[in-house]
Amino acid sequence: MHESDNGKQPESADTPIGGSPSTLHLPSVPHILVVEDEAGLRGLIASILATNGLRCRTAGSVKDARKKFASEASDIVFLDLGLPDGSGFDVLEEIRSRRPETIVIMITGVHDLNTAVDSIRKGAFDYITKPFSVALFRERLNTVVDEWKERVFTRAYKDVLKKLIEQGEEKRRKTEQQIDHVHDMTVLALGAALDLKDPETEEHCRRVSENSMLIGEKLGIRGQELKDLEWGAYLHDIGKIGVPEQVLLKNGPLDDAEMGLVKKHSLLGYSMVKHIDFLKGAGDVVLYHHEKFDGSGYPYARTGNDIPLHARIFAIADAFDAMVVDRPYRKAMPFEEIVEEIVRCTGAHFDPDLVKVFRKIPRVKFSTGCSSSNEKEMIA
Repeated sequence: MHESDNGKQPESADTPIGGSPSTLHLPSVPHILVVEDEAGLRGLIASILATNGLRCRTAGSVKDARKKFASEASDIVFLDLGLPDGSGFDVLEEIRSRRPETIVIMITGVHDLNTAVDSIRKGAFDYITKPFSVALFRERLNTVVDEWKERVFTRAYKDVLKKLIEQGEEKRRKTEQQIDHVHDMTVLALGAALDLKDPETEEHCRRVSENSMLIGEKLGIRGQELKDLEWGAYLHDIGKIGVPEQVLLKNGPLDDAEMGLVKKHSLLGYSMVKHIDFLKGAGDVVLYHHEKFDGSGYPYARTGNDIPLHARIFAIADAFDAMVVDRPYRKAMPFEEIVEEIVRCTGAHFDPDLVKVFRKIPRVKFSTGCSSSNEKEMIA
C-alpha cells in the first residue's frame, strides 16, 4: 500500500454496465503519480493515499516522471516544482500536451504568489506549498478526487449519449417517444452503476420511483414534471457512487467521519445530474431527499415548503419503502403500522398535506418488496 516504483499500479476496475450502447465505463479509483525528489515526503504522501484506499506510483526526477507517465497514463499527478534534473513546469507542460485531462497539483517549497499564479496559468488544477500538514494534504486530496469523479462521470455520460444518438440516427429519425426511451435507458444505466456497489439498490430505486409517482399523480402532477419526479426518485442515491465501498457496505454503525462521507452523497449526486439537460428537473430529489420538514435534515437544513415539492413527496415514499420490505434486523411492517408511523412523524419529517394525500391512496396500488403471499397478508 506504499510506494510501488518497481511495479505498475493495479488497474482501476472499469465498471461496464451491460453490453449495449448505454454502457458506462466508470473506473473505481484514479491512477495517481507522485513526483517528489524528497524520499521521505514521497513515502508520507504514499502513506496518506493508502489510508484513503488509494495507491500510487512515484518518481523522484523529471526523467523518471516522464518514463512513468509514458508507460501508464495517470489521472492525478502530485508534481514537485523543484526537481534535481529540471523544473516541474517542464513535466507539467508535457502532461498538458499529451493528456490534457490529467489533473495536476503542484508542490513546492517556494511561498510565492507569482509561482502559484504561474502554476494555474500553465494548467495546474491546484497548488500546495511545503511544509504542509497531513490534514491540509487530505483536504486537497479529497477535492481533487471529487473533481476527478465528476470529470469521469461527465465524460462517460457524453460517450454514452453520443453512441445512443448515433444509433438512433442510423435507424430512423428520432421521435419524441424514442428520445424518452433513450433518456430512460440512460437513467437505468446510471442506476446500474450504483447497483454494482450495492446490489439491493436497483429494486429499492424502482419501488421508491413508482411510489413517488403514485403520490405525484394523486396530487395532479403530469407530463414532464411527473417524469422529473420519476427520474429523481430513481437516481436519488446516485451520489453514493462516490462513497467508498467499505463505508457504504459496512456492517455496524458508522463513525462521525464515515457518516460525513455518506452525507456528501446528495451533493455529489447533484453535481453529476445538474449538467445533464434532461435530468435538471430530477435534481431537486437528488439534492434535497434527506431534508426533513422541521429542518433537521441535510445538506441545508431546509424547512417546510422551502424543501422542493418533489423531495417532500419522495421523503414519504422512501420512508414507506424502508418499512415495507424485510430488513436484516426486522421483518416488514404491516401496512397499518407503516401508516401510523408516517402519521406520527407528520410535521417533523413529512409535509402534513402530502401525508393526507398519501393516506387517500389504496394500499394495493403501492409497490412493495414483499413476496406475493406476504403481500396478501400485509394488505388484507
